[in-house]
Amino acid sequence: MKFTKKNTLICTICLLVASIILGLIIIERSSDRSLDPQTPHYKIGIFQVARHPVLDAMADTFQKHAKENLSGKIVFVALVPEGDASKNEQMAQRFVSDKFDLVFVIGTNQAQTLAKKTSTIPIVLGAATDPQAAGLVKSWEHPGANVTGTSDLSPIASQLTRLLEILPQAKRIGIIYNPAEDNSGIIVSRFKDECKARGLTSVTATVSNQNEVRQTLVSLVGKIDVLYAPTDATIQSAFPLLIGTANELNIPVFDCDEGTVKDGALFSVGFNYSDLGRISAEMAIDILENGKSPSGMPIRLADTYQLFYNPTQVNRYSLSLPDSWQEQGTEVSR
Repeated sequence: MKFTKKNTLICTICLLVASIILGLIIIERSSDRSLDPQTPHYKIGIFQVARHPVLDAMADTFQKHAKENLSGKIVFVALVPEGDASKNEQMAQRFVSDKFDLVFVIGTNQAQTLAKKTSTIPIVLGAATDPQAAGLVKSWEHPGANVTGTSDLSPIASQLTRLLEILPQAKRIGIIYNPAEDNSGIIVSRFKDECKARGLTSVTATVSNQNEVRQTLVSLVGKIDVLYAPTDATIQSAFPLLIGTANELNIPVFDCDEGTVKDGALFSVGFNYSDLGRISAEMAIDILENGKSPSGMPIRLADTYQLFYNPTQVNRYSLSLPDSWQEQGTEVSR
């Protein structure tokens, strides 16, 4: 082909247009963070009150479900203050300063601290007993801010119903808790109301740390027929000590999750905390991938409640296992 000045000009213009288009494509692709292996698509915080098998399982399930269902790369950063108030403040500030995309919080006190520091970073609660009473949301149905998530509100009515099926002679029901934990105060209030409705006497005992558990249980001898161990972080962290002491003192213990029944509780009516981790992850995915606002996402509970019982403990206290427990419950022991 013979090139004229006109043909040369046309070719030059075509090459220039092609270069511009190619440049735009390159710029567009480089702005897609998911295509850059060095840049995470989401940075998600895990703010967990303390290390505990039940809480760890919830955090693990949350991460697993998020990884499987969120597109792009994800970086998880877990911070655990282990009850240290100063670390709690520092860790909450780090999540804000480092501009995390979302924080999954296991612990009401941790959620309260973080919520005071940010109104923009989405906060997904993992097992906050009563987020409304704790001042984290305006209501269960309409949280109204940057906080939503799941609740581990204990089914105390069902727990007491099951208690009287296996221990019908029980009249004095003890509960041990740390009053510094907001969640525990809510549970104790409901516990007292439910006991009163059944003509039972509720006996409360408090501890400020794990070291006081043994002495407090000794002080309850002769005052209670059975002990309830609620979803209190101090009590759950000290559960091996609590159950060991209770067995020595011949005080049966009932609780709220499968793990503690394996460790020696007589029975529990509750839920699997891993389920709450999964549900919380589903909510996080809706926020990050689908653009939902926490303000309009209702607080969610576990899908189902389960009965677990420990046959070793049933035999220890010479109790008869109700037929309904064998049909509806799950036997667990170590």
